Amino acid sequence: MTRKRKRRSSVVEIGNGPARVKIYTVHRKDGYPMFSLYWKEGGKRKYRHFACIDEARLIAQQISVRLTNGLSSCDEATKRDIELLRHCERTALGFGVTLAAAIDEWTSARKAAGEVAISDAVRFYQANRKDLLIARTIEQVAGEFIESRRAAGNSEIHVRNCRDYLGRFTGQMRGNIAEVTATDINRFLQKQDTLGPVSRNSLRGTIVSMFRFAKRQGYLHPDRDTVADMTESFKAPETEITIFTPDEMAKMLVASHARLLPLLAIGAFAGIRTAEIRRLHWEDIKWDRGHIEIAGRKAKTASLAMDKPKDGKKKEHDMAAIKRSTAEALRYGAVAGRKVMLSWDKACIDYRHWCKLKHTYGVYFTTCEKSNSTAEICSLNLLDRSEPRTTWSAPPAACSCGASFTPIPWME
Repeated sequence: MTRKRKRRSSVVEIGNGPARVKIYTVHRKDGYPMFSLYWKEGGKRKYRHFACIDEARLIAQQISVRLTNGLSSCDEATKRDIELLRHCERTALGFGVTLAAAIDEWTSARKAAGEVAISDAVRFYQANRKDLLIARTIEQVAGEFIESRRAAGNSEIHVRNCRDYLGRFTGQMRGNIAEVTATDINRFLQKQDTLGPVSRNSLRGTIVSMFRFAKRQGYLHPDRDTVADMTESFKAPETEITIFTPDEMAKMLVASHARLLPLLAIGAFAGIRTAEIRRLHWEDIKWDRGHIEIAGRKAKTASLAMDKPKDGKKKEHDMAAIKRSTAEALRYGAVAGRKVMLSWDKACIDYRHWCKLKHTYGVYFTTCEKSNSTAEICSLNLLDRSEPRTTWSAPPAACSCGASFTPIPWME
């Protein structure tokens, strides 16, 4: 039986003489062609196989040139390598640089970034660029901050305190506010030997407020905490709070000037802050109802004020106001042993708190808006008529309770 020989096509030769490279086309059993390169180099016969004739011709040309020039053996560039090279050149030209310049720049950035990804380093740099912030000196920001406090309607005392504190700060700190560090502020606060811990904390609080104001104005980075927030506060020593005795208070009232007498009396017996007393007017003292009204604009913390805003909605629920009040305040100065009944004009729901006030402090609540909280007068003899704050009025037509009460101490 005659053996079937493999069919071969014509041989393609690239180059001449010692630099000649032959390309043979071989038909494989699976039906796909194979292109084999053969050449002599260093006294040995070498070969390479490719599946594409164009790829084989490209490599053969490079081998022939290398052999002609007497170059040593190296890896020839494939068609894929050339395509990648051209792509990189086009990308570099898009930024106006050559491929070699782009590689040099990348190498320098790679060495500077270390183990950090270059893209992460660039994003961090963009997020922390100080040249994109509005440049303002500390003195300029302090002036703007004080003016904003005045425009916001803060009291003159508050504005004066901000001016005094920031005057200390700007007197020793210079430069752009974005260049101040937490170490600088801590060093400044520690040098304030004439101030105690509480005053130093107040000074620090004013500086923190100014830096937050600068952050809102775009003078500092918007997505980072200010350096003032990172500073350390001062711990005030624990001291025992002392209270004037009745004899001491009586001596103070007797010896005080007539113009100071209302301030001392209100501060001693009403528990009102000094700053709030300074804002009081005589019309704020409700003589007929026996209490002092402090509006939200006069209170130190406006959110705790009981006045209604212009929209008619309270900032605080009535029950929250009762819980915030002390039992002594709810008793309205009634002597020990007497019970106090308070009539509330709104329905409150925390009966547990009411029960605690009733059993512990003798304070009773009634309301006309819930049937299970109404009061029924069984006998008027229980009322302490010697108490001037005890009031009695005829029951309203739409009210289910028998009477309306303001603080009513009654006898056991």
